Amino acid sequence: MKNVIVLGLAFAVFAGSASVPARAADPYTISIVLSLTGGAAFLGTKEAASLRVLETVVNGQGGVRGRPVKFDIADDESNPQVAVQLFSQLIAKNVPFIYGPTLTAVCQAVAPLVDKAGPVTFCLSPTIFPRPNGYMFMGVPSIDDVQPVVFRYLVTRKLLKVALITSTDASGADFEKRVDGTLAAPEFKDLKVIAREHFAPGDLTVAAQMARIKAAAPDVLLTFTVGTPFGTLLKGVHDAGLDVPVYGSGGNFTYAQMQQYASFLPKELFLNGSRGITPDPGATGAIKRAQDAYFAALGKAGLRSEFATSIPWDPMMIMLEVLRRAGTDADGQKIYATLQSLKGWTGIEGTYDFSAHDQRGLGQAAAALFRYDQTRNEFVQVFPAGR
Repeated sequence: MKNVIVLGLAFAVFAGSASVPARAADPYTISIVLSLTGGAAFLGTKEAASLRVLETVVNGQGGVRGRPVKFDIADDESNPQVAVQLFSQLIAKNVPFIYGPTLTAVCQAVAPLVDKAGPVTFCLSPTIFPRPNGYMFMGVPSIDDVQPVVFRYLVTRKLLKVALITSTDASGADFEKRVDGTLAAPEFKDLKVIAREHFAPGDLTVAAQMARIKAAAPDVLLTFTVGTPFGTLLKGVHDAGLDVPVYGSGGNFTYAQMQQYASFLPKELFLNGSRGITPDPGATGAIKRAQDAYFAALGKAGLRSEFATSIPWDPMMIMLEVLRRAGTDADGQKIYATLQSLKGWTGIEGTYDFSAHDQRGLGQAAAALFRYDQTRNEFVQVFPAGR
């Protein structure tokens, strides 16, 4: 029996029919916590829209083991304290798994509640590093997987003098530390950080920082923040006349944000992500079929694929596959054991292997770099250009 399970509209998770007839019409409720309001609403609302598309597709194909699925989405308001309250309530109800949250800080806040005893939780922030053999999982490559891909692209372009500006919060400090760790690898010996600047996420201007960066004459600017602070950085780049390629976090991979910043976008803007956000030029076989199914489903619903629509897709499909294998009556421990042993499942980002117990399932092979084409209002995968 082949290990690779093709994710498509005819996916086996939709076709199971071995349920007890008396329960066939009972919906299977999946508890989801997302940031539908607050600072991360630009991500959470798109995540929710993507999940609603997936819910429609699943139920249109018969649900899971003959049972329709019902996505019960709660709003954490982009607030860690609210998320802790919501998770505590769900844990008290003995739900077998929880899907979400959206933000790094929110995932970090709920991790102590679930990490040692469950329930299984699928965080949607790629900057989280789940504890091996813990109950928190991720479904996208980590920043440690993404950075080597970004730096290889810089080397191919001979953009070797790097300026870095990061936020002063914990996420920004962690990003800077990981940049230094990645650059210590021998393959990146020619890349040099020649300027370092920092800013508070609430700052209204970064003029002084950009003036110093411009004076250092870098080849490329690396930034790390999402949402409104990223707009502040881009406005600072524009006002300083800093004409170099700019790299930003994949959390800014939204068309609405690009249009909002259209008047001050740099000539070259690159964002990290994972294959499957846009059609991967090197995708073949199972991954290509998975991506085709995803893009067709979004298109039918009138949605464009971006970071926030792609990031929840594979993890939810994975959990539906776990339910197909473990049964819709499985408790949290069985869900956990089934997910931990999952290997060879293929989605839009690649083929997953959770049997390594790193809680992520994907590695560097799933990472990619994208350029925003302002003339066409499109993101294009530029590296790797073909696999």
